[in-house]
Order: sequence, then structure tokens, then C-alpha cells
Amino acid sequence: MKTRKRSQSELYDSLMRKQHKHEAMVRKVEKANDRLERRKAKLVAMETRIADLENELSVPRKSKLGKRASSDGELKPARLIFNPSSGRDAEDNAARLAKLVNNLRAHGIEAKVGLKTSGAAARDLARKAVKSGDPLVIVAGGDGTIGDVAAELIGKDIVLGIVPTGTMNNVARSLGVPLDIEGACALIGMGTTRHIDMGRITTSAGTDAEYFLECAGVGLSAIVAAGGQAFVKRRWNLVPRALRKFFEAKAGKIIVELDDTVVEATTRIITVSNAPLMGNKMLAVPGGKMDDGFLDVQVYDGMDMAALAKHFKAASSDSPEDLKTYRASKVRIKSAEPIPANADMNIAPAENVIEMEVIPKALSVIVGNGIALTTPVESAPDAPPFAEDPPITVEEPKPPKEPVLSDA
Repeated sequence: MKTRKRSQSELYDSLMRKQHKHEAMVRKVEKANDRLERRKAKLVAMETRIADLENELSVPRKSKLGKRASSDGELKPARLIFNPSSGRDAEDNAARLAKLVNNLRAHGIEAKVGLKTSGAAARDLARKAVKSGDPLVIVAGGDGTIGDVAAELIGKDIVLGIVPTGTMNNVARSLGVPLDIEGACALIGMGTTRHIDMGRITTSAGTDAEYFLECAGVGLSAIVAAGGQAFVKRRWNLVPRALRKFFEAKAGKIIVELDDTVVEATTRIITVSNAPLMGNKMLAVPGGKMDDGFLDVQVYDGMDMAALAKHFKAASSDSPEDLKTYRASKVRIKSAEPIPANADMNIAPAENVIEMEVIPKALSVIVGNGIALTTPVESAPDAPPFAEDPPITVEEPKPPKEPVLSDA
């Protein structure tokens, strides 16, 4: 059946109707934006007042760090999951834990401490916190520990606080959490939350889903993650194997389905990011947000090893070269040959089909003035995303009693 060709008059009338509807839609969007900006201004003012009040309360407590007084008022209960082997100053755990617990008390929080001895232990502690109805779970560790705990809190009515004591701290840097214990505890005392996304990855093998806060990927991404995991966990015997796989990796034809878009590429690596930072404080996705309901996909089509090395070197210097980035809520990657995949530093088996999706607003997290936030907390303590790691432990007054340890 042939479609009748419309006359010039009919086309003109159609154009006029669309333009009138467009004008009405523009007015609605402008009004909505005006309301949003007014509410943002009220939020900023409220968070500024929260910061002032929290500081007024904490100053007298800091003068008697580690001690309790009736004038302190009621302290908020929290579950603290502490990784004694993470990152810096791991050899002085007693001083680090005492400093952490004391500073949390100074900011109005009484923490019951559980020790992370493994990823499974961290996840178990998080599940017990959910079962116990703890309103606040604080993780003192690196990105791996945060990811382990976060996966158990998806969709739960629990707030996650972060004290970054890891090696890279990409999650904290992205969310504007200070890298020093005092600043991180002050932010937790403020309690300024945002809802952030998480990513989920499944393979055609039907194994359990893996979750990620930072970045997932296939090909070289998984090989790099395996090498990074070996390095962080000091499994030196696995590093040469990862390096060998890295240099032997060949580009292959891969089909990437992104919501309603299909991309065919010849590539060694595809990254699917939830956060702007990955690896060793590498700015992989400038402008990437952790609360926008999308994943940022980079395909690296046609790039040889020299071009990839140049790109990631620039990204490690906070000035990545321009690279096409796709935004999607769901990603399906297909390859004729099985390819390995990773979710952060967790490695999934090599498969022909790998699916990833975003879980919007998965977590309620205490955040600061972070580059990964659509609406950052402007009144939060200063937390430059690419700052050098500060020392964790210094001489601190000893607490009057040992922190309360619990695995319940």
C-alpha cells in the first residue's frame, strides 16, 4: 500500500503544530528547571547549616577525644567493618582503629566493630548488620572491602559510610570522601547522603551475578584486574601470568548492544564504568556520574597496544584523550571466542556472552563534594579527588576502653 504524499499546505500545518507544542514543552521544562534550582539552593543552605551544627557539637568532644561525658548527648549507633590489612599503615592496626573509633565518637557515633578477615567475612558482617537493623554501616578499608559490603546493602534501608584506608580509594575520591580519618569521620557525622548506582554483571554460564561500584569490562580489562588483584593481595606468583596474558592479548571482533544501539568493533578491551575513576586513580570517564542511572561504555575500537598505552598514561595524569563514550542502562557483549570479564577486581569466567546493567539508586551513601555526584555536598570537608594519600596513624590519646568488637 502506497503512502499518499502530503501537500505543501499539510506539511506546513504539521510543522506549525509541532512548533507550538515545542514552545509549550520548553516552557514546562524551564519551569521545572527553575523549581529544581530553587530546591537545590534550599538543599545547599540546609547542608551548610548541618555542617555548622555538626562542627559545634564535635569541637568540645574533640578536646577530650576518646572519653564520654553527659554533655555529649546521645550517640548514634553504627556497625564499623574494619579491614586491618588494607592499604597504608597496616602494621599499626591498634593505633589506627583507636584513632578511628575515637574520631567517630567525637562526631556523635558509637561504633560496634567487626573485623574483615576476608571478602566473605565482610559480606557476612554486612548481612548481619542488615538483619540487626543497624541504621548505619561504616566501612574502613579500600575499594574492595567497600564493594563487598555495598553488594549486601543494595536496596536496603541502611546508610553506608566510608573511611578510606585502602591503596587506591577510587570510590571515596569519586564521592568526595576525605582521605584522612578525621575528615572522613566529620563527613559521617554530617550524615549528608545521596543515592548512588551500582553495576551488575552476568555471563552466559548462568553463574552468580557480580556487582561493581567502579568499573567492569572484558578482554584486557579483566587481565589488568587480575594483575591488580594479585598485586593488592601480594600474590606475587600470579603477577607474571597476568603480564604474559596482557602482552599476548589480541584484538577480536566483538558486538556490543547498548539499549537500542549496536556497535561492532575490533578491540582488545571494553570498559563499562559506573564511576569516573578506575585502576590507580585513573580518570577513565571525565564527567562520569555515579547517580545518573547509566553506565559509561568505552569500546577502544581499532586501538593497538601503543595507542592503548598512550591513552591510559594520559588518563593516569588526569588528562585523558577524547574517547567516544556511550551511555546505556544495559550492555550485552558478544564474541565468537570466549572472553574474560571483570567486575571491579572480581574476575568472571571467559564466556561468549556477557551482560551488564545498572541498578539505579542502589545505595544510600554518606558523600561529600564529589566529582561523581550530580548534586555534590558543597559544605562538606575538602576532598580533592587526586590528592596524595595522607598518613593514617599518628600519636593519639588512648581510649579509656577497647573498642567493642562483635561478629554478631
